[in-house]
Amino acid sequence: MKFATTIKYAAIAGALVTASNATAGVSATAYLELNDLVVQIDTDGDLVPDPVNPLDFITILPGGSRSTSTFADNNGISDSDLDSKSSATADSDAGLLCLGASCGVLGLSDNGQTVDGGNLVASDAFYYSVADAQVTGSAIGTGATGFTYADAGIAAGNDESAGANSNIANDILTTFTLDMLTDINVRFSALMDYLVDAFISPDIANDSLRAATSTAKATFGIELVSFDTGTTVSLNDGPSGVTFNDIAIDQPGLGDLIVRSGNDVDFTSGWANVSEGTYQLTISQTSTVQSTLVPAPTTLAMAAFGLLGLGLTARRRKQK
Repeated sequence: MKFATTIKYAAIAGALVTASNATAGVSATAYLELNDLVVQIDTDGDLVPDPVNPLDFITILPGGSRSTSTFADNNGISDSDLDSKSSATADSDAGLLCLGASCGVLGLSDNGQTVDGGNLVASDAFYYSVADAQVTGSAIGTGATGFTYADAGIAAGNDESAGANSNIANDILTTFTLDMLTDINVRFSALMDYLVDAFISPDIANDSLRAATSTAKATFGIELVSFDTGTTVSLNDGPSGVTFNDIAIDQPGLGDLIVRSGNDVDFTSGWANVSEGTYQLTISQTSTVQSTLVPAPTTLAMAAFGLLGLGLTARRRKQK
């Protein structure tokens, strides 16, 4: 009897916390697209691209790989997809994933969401976790194009989580043949479209009864390693990739500090000086988001213990 009475008041405490939900919204979006990613060659050491065909200097060897992957999780229910190719230049297209109560009304299509199209979900008015990724073409040749997209939203609630992740991984085994030259410089260039935003609505940021998190991140990177020595070739006078981050803070006025966005933004890497030999070129790209909306731990504990105290007091009065 004593145990049953204690459990009863614990159940009432949980029910009241659940009933305290209010209209709110949390979202996170990470989209990154690189168009016309190509390698540029400098043969005379002036660090200016020469009008030459990269394939006259670089040969792609067998043994490379390319893959895209997607993952989505919504309140503990998850799904994933992987499209792995044994060729470094084969097209790869991981399937579009969407989990959550709102997926049927979002109008999503496989590879159909873009910054140019203005149709990324990027909204705190729905319940969803979305991931998509695709890559085509070759950076050593006519150019490669690829995108990673992750999006998550929570319209309201008091015990909600949504997250997503998408990736591109491209490993290319190459041989540099320089003929009469002792070395050359190579770099990579592309045009980027991106939108990275984490958002917590003002009513949640002002609400001490609930705790929210929202993070978004998109990255792109290039690494060139000598197959003969195992050393990484330094990229000078420029970056080896990009990273876009946004974190919304669950405090008044800090739930939507920035939005990182761009359309047809130039990316140009640093120059790598290479001599004749075999090299492993790795190109990677990732988009990751995570959003949660839960009861504030201190508030939940105080409410539960308060009701449990009332229950114990009532039980003692009955015993008297």
